[in-house]
Amino acid sequence: MPTKLQSAPVPFRRSLLAGASLLVLAGPVAAADLPMVTKALPPAVAASWAGFYLGVHGGYGWKQDDFSQSDNFTFTAPQQLNGVKSQGAIYGGHAGYNWQFGRAVTGLELDFSATGIKGSNGISETTTLGGGGTRTVTLSLAENVKYLGSARARLGGLPTDNVLLYGTAGLAWERLDSTSSNLLTDNPPAAPVTQLLTTKTAIDKFGWVAGVGAEMMLGSPNWIGRVEYLHYDFGQIQAASSFDRVGFRSDRSTAGSQTIDLVRAGVSYKFGEPVRTVRQAYAKAPGAAPLASWAGFYIGAHGGYAWGDDPFTAPGGLFMFPDGTAINGVKPKGWAAGGHMGHNWQYDRVVTGLEIDLSAADIKGTSNTLFEDFGGGSTVSVSMNERVKYLGTARGRLGWVPVESLLLYGTAGLGWERLETGTTFVQGSALGTATGVSIAPADRFGWVAGVGGEMMLGNSNWIGRVEYLHYDFGRIFGESTFSLSAPPVSSAATAGHQTIDLIRAGLSYKFGPDVAVASAASAMYAKAPRVSPPSASWAGFYLGAHAGYGWKENDFSLSFFDTFVGGIKSKGWLAGGQAGYNWQYASVVAGLEIDGSATGIKGSSATAADGVFNTTLSDDVKYLGTVRGRLGWTPAATWLLYGTGGLAWERVHRSSFDTAAFVGGPEVTTSEAARDHFGWAAGAGVETFIGSSNWIARLEYLHYDFGKVEATFNSTSTVPGATSTIEKGGHQTIDTVRAGVSYKFTP
Repeated sequence: MPTKLQSAPVPFRRSLLAGASLLVLAGPVAAADLPMVTKALPPAVAASWAGFYLGVHGGYGWKQDDFSQSDNFTFTAPQQLNGVKSQGAIYGGHAGYNWQFGRAVTGLELDFSATGIKGSNGISETTTLGGGGTRTVTLSLAENVKYLGSARARLGGLPTDNVLLYGTAGLAWERLDSTSSNLLTDNPPAAPVTQLLTTKTAIDKFGWVAGVGAEMMLGSPNWIGRVEYLHYDFGQIQAASSFDRVGFRSDRSTAGSQTIDLVRAGVSYKFGEPVRTVRQAYAKAPGAAPLASWAGFYIGAHGGYAWGDDPFTAPGGLFMFPDGTAINGVKPKGWAAGGHMGHNWQYDRVVTGLEIDLSAADIKGTSNTLFEDFGGGSTVSVSMNERVKYLGTARGRLGWVPVESLLLYGTAGLGWERLETGTTFVQGSALGTATGVSIAPADRFGWVAGVGGEMMLGNSNWIGRVEYLHYDFGRIFGESTFSLSAPPVSSAATAGHQTIDLIRAGLSYKFGPDVAVASAASAMYAKAPRVSPPSASWAGFYLGAHAGYGWKENDFSLSFFDTFVGGIKSKGWLAGGQAGYNWQYASVVAGLEIDGSATGIKGSSATAADGVFNTTLSDDVKYLGTVRGRLGWTPAATWLLYGTGGLAWERVHRSSFDTAAFVGGPEVTTSEAARDHFGWAAGAGVETFIGSSNWIARLEYLHYDFGKVEATFNSTSTVPGATSTIEKGGHQTIDTVRAGVSYKFTP
């Protein structure tokens, strides 16, 4: 029997309620002694490096041009002008976009700088004149780098959240003013006499650039400071030549290689907000097999084989050979290998992208040889050759994914080549053999188009490709005709049309995909999230066409006997296409765009006359192209107002028409040469959506500035009775107004 001290059994439900009541009542007391148990929050996500940015920079540069030019036939004793060393300040702006994948950051950047990098070198000789006087001859060459520009890829890593270390490489451009001078000073017993001859030439040179840098977020993730080192290599600037003859003094000039090293600091503003942590609701994510994505930044290497055709005609008369003989073009062939980088955007089965590439090459060939045997062991032969050393492009791509791991695409854009043209002259005689060789480097531009296929290699980020590209550089040599009525004589040289066809295979590594992945194992660093889109989004890749009208001004003045000729005003139509990508940050829209246009902008100077001689100069702008950044604002969801600026190119044909009214009959000479000029372009425009579709209409104004493009010759003298000649290089600009339409792929 239970005692008084024993308790009777109680139902389980009453025990549970009592225990719960005691726990609740004891809670305030227990909280003072027990640790609080809370739900863990997601870790704070670091500030993102992803986004579009604009900035300015400044620094200092050193240039080395290590050519060696012979002046053996100017001085009594052989001398060489051995290179030019230059230095000076640089300052300019840059624009680009970064993509972030964990602690890796990739990107594309354009930059443009004005510079004060200049230097000169000279050689001289003093000889004795009769009567006790002396004559001093001084030859000098001055180089002044006016502008530098580049289009580069960047690849870096984050050692800490707010520091980025990166490497960078891509295509480079410089505008170089080269001035050669010949100063003659006579010091007779009476008064000294001087004569100065100068020739100034504006040269656009292209090559490659590579370097390293560091960036740091300055408090706010939107402001970023940088320090950067860049090495530019423009290859040969000067012409190379050699002349050897048994029993005579040899004459040799080497072209050398021009390089620029610069250190610069800068600051950039990056659009977009830092990633913010958002408390997520706890829910099980639905399972879905991820599709293979082609979207993202990629970098890779390629190699292949090329063959070209340049069907020019050089009459034998140009080389003192009989009429009816001619050099008939060059068909070069050889290998090409290099690297490429770009970014793809994917819209279901459609893939669009932008890509730049650079290849070293050895595509070379030699023309037929003209040969003449004069008897007695006297012979003469002449041949011409071409060698392509580099190829580069900036292209848009548009493709289709027939199966998940295969991409078929078309591509088109701007093309560049570094071309060396040479002439070999061999003369044999009883005294021995004389050999003369000349090699002249030139940068040529045109268009490129092709097709290709890419395949994902297994489940990795490695992608294989096979690609065909067709390059068209138009005319390489000048074209001329000559006719004389009495006695009847005529001659013609045709410029031909240079093309290159290339088949290459390559391998790329794609970072990404370029999308945010939400999971418990997500990286600490991620791409900044898009802001809430307006009713119409401007973000995405687009392709389009445009047409308009342009006006060109080139106010140069060149000497023609005792008068001057120049001052060409041109105008005409233009039409072409554009491709680009926009990023949107609330009401701000930033982007990158490339475009190319064929034009009919042409005009002529007034005819200059001096006695029986007359001349007229004409310009015919065949192509225009730009690579530009854009920055705009949307006053309404369907309207965009923007400014734009970047690098610009033109292909212009300069022709001359010369006549001489001789007694026996008129002499008529025509000539035409293709020239490439580079500079900057800036402008403004407005775009609007057409209804509720992805079609966008635009109206745009662009101003092109190519600076001084004419070579000038000046002569000043203190010789009694001598006249001075001062030519004007002028300043060439083009203004265009154009309308267009684009199709924007939905992001």
